[in-house]
Amino acid sequence: MKNKLFILALLSLFVSCKAQVIGTLEQFEECAMRPNHDEGCPDLENITYVKDTNNRLDKLIGIWKGVANSKQYEIKLDKKINYKNNPNDALSWDMIIGRMLIKDNQGNVIYNSLNKSDNDTYFWGYNFQKRSYLMHFVGNYDCLESGNVFIETRKNNPNEMTLYYSQDKDGLLNPSKCPNFSSFVPLLPQEKMVLTKQ
Repeated sequence: MKNKLFILALLSLFVSCKAQVIGTLEQFEECAMRPNHDEGCPDLENITYVKDTNNRLDKLIGIWKGVANSKQYEIKLDKKINYKNNPNDALSWDMIIGRMLIKDNQGNVIYNSLNKSDNDTYFWGYNFQKRSYLMHFVGNYDCLESGNVFIETRKNNPNEMTLYYSQDKDGLLNPSKCPNFSSFVPLLPQEKMVLTKQ
């Protein structure tokens, strides 16, 4: 009986000791800037966790507010540690998950994801590109509203952040689900806006 317990304990120790192979955000940022990055980065293939070792994400965390195109924006950014979007993913990341409250100039709510779960905010981060942090946002996908969001705190004032939204140009448009596509205005401005940390 003691031998069986010992073997079971040893087996569970072996299984739990399967080490995470840790990489850094900087390594994956450098990979994305390689001329052949489309072919992948073989030196990073064994990594299972991309860690924010230098705490670069910390300056982005918090509530940010700003106004653009007569809309009021409140953006809440949270840092997630060792996060997997899907439990079956082989790779986990330290990343930013975003939530937004957007009101028109009358104060009417036109978009609110503040109470959404992490998987339902449709506003998540990838990694840095030099000083900017690259995120992806999906609003009304039926009207092709999805794209990259670049956020960056200002060097001379870390309590101010610029946000730039680059809407995807490709996708399948279903006119029956977005009948007003020709006059559809995306939720995020397509010119750089300034947000202030609260």
